[in-house]
Amino acid sequence: MLAQWGNVRAAAAQAGVSRAHLYRMRRASPEFRRMWDAALVLARPQVEEVLADRAMNGIVETVYYHGEEVATRTRFDTRLLLAHLGRLDRVEDTQGVRAAVADFDARVEALRVPPALIAWDDADDDACDQGEGGDCSEGVDGADEG
Repeated sequence: MLAQWGNVRAAAAQAGVSRAHLYRMRRASPEFRRMWDAALVLARPQVEEVLADRAMNGIVETVYYHGEEVATRTRFDTRLLLAHLGRLDRVEDTQGVRAAVADFDARVEALRVPPALIAWDDADDDACDQGEGGDCSEGVDGADEG
């Protein structure tokens, strides 16, 4: 569960133990600590998604007055937004993203246009079917069928 969602509370509930127990195990066992850290690395995409959502859309909180719900408000955390921007800066420097940013619109348009279909010469296929010359014995990758 920790590797899937990066949430210690959910992982503890799934395992049927308290969070405090998991933290004690983490302190007591170097191997458990390594596996914990590995699980968090595996959960990174989901955690980044939650971070981005909270940074951009805020967190909705319920407002109570005299024990009754009277309103909701959206709270924004600038630290989350700064962390998200820092992550985007690191992403920009990897996997050719900077080059893709430079000509973004053209690349998006290229993705929207389906690739050209290969124009097969049906005349060659007909000649092979009728036994009219040419090298019609080649199979896939030039291997002989036989």
